[in-house]
Amino acid sequence: TLSSGVSDIIYTVSGSGGCPSATASISLSVSAPINAGPISGNRYLCVGGTETYTSNAQGGIWASGDTSIATVNSLTGQVSGLSIGTASITYTISAQGGCPSSTGTIDIYVTAPPIAGTLSGTQDVCVNSTTLFSSTLAGGYWSSANTSIARVERQTGLVTGISAGTTTISYTVIGTGGCPVSVSTRGVTVSSLNTSGTIQNLPSSA
Repeated sequence: TLSSGVSDIIYTVSGSGGCPSATASISLSVSAPINAGPISGNRYLCVGGTETYTSNAQGGIWASGDTSIATVNSLTGQVSGLSIGTASITYTISAQGGCPSSTGTIDIYVTAPPIAGTLSGTQDVCVNSTTLFSSTLAGGYWSSANTSIARVERQTGLVTGISAGTTTISYTVIGTGGCPVSVSTRGVTVSSLNTSGTIQNLPSSA
């Protein structure tokens, strides 16, 4: 076969002894090869997250190679991440028109969402003084919602009071593999410096 389409196949027996030739024919339908791929979609998925995969070909069925890691809706291609690991998502179009079935595959990677942990540290600080914040989990960075009231060292969590007021200190852990960031917060109150005032000499009574 050379291309898809319909062609008549003719079988002829030549005539002899004054008899005409005899022919028989059959129509043959030639189908193009099936191609299920390529598959499109983000390879990275978070536990608890979803992603929908697509193919340019129609009429196929989706399946997961490891349903303990990820499941997939057989008709829509929507994948749900269940646990950490790697799973193969396949899209298969059944054999038809004499052509064999075709399967496209994409390997996906499911990762755990980040956790920013529990924050601790003295929440009251004086102007120009410091307090140290910490988290139960490493790998994040610190920031202040209002740096005119309190600043914080990005890596260490050292908070410095700038002016009187209250602000929020955040600790952020970046998500990987399709997972969003995780943020924990802790408030800090900055108080003004106490002053004893000015002492004046009072005249002594006569």
